[in-house]
Amino acid sequence: MSIVGAFDVHRRQLTFEYLAMVSGELKRGRVVPADRERLRVWLARLAGQQDVHFALEGCTGWRYVTEELAAAGITPHLAEPADTAALRAGSGTPNRQGRRPASAGAPAGRGPAPVLDPAGARAGGPGHRAAV
Repeated sequence: MSIVGAFDVHRRQLTFEYLAMVSGELKRGRVVPADRERLRVWLARLAGQQDVHFALEGCTGWRYVTEELAAAGITPHLAEPADTAALRAGSGTPNRQGRRPASAGAPAGRGPAPVLDPAGARAGGPGHRAAV
């Protein structure tokens, strides 16, 4: 992989962190507002890069983010929110929001969070959560 990163999807912003594997450069920031147009503009900076992967939780807003990632030629990895929350619980030193940075990797002794295929996550399919 030439770039590996993660998005944290919020209603008003997308926070990101990614690592350029060859140079070791780590970048963090926000995409504001959290909409298709702004995300598309932001993703243009990764144009021409090969083998780019981004992970995000399958929470509110995940679908448009994975669609835009795929349209930009970036491989999206959708994770189950409950599984990523379990990995965060008691794992290492949290940042000020109480979360481990994406670059920190999985906690010792645990594998990565299970990943859902965004194409298969549809109403009634794997990864579907009924409205409460």
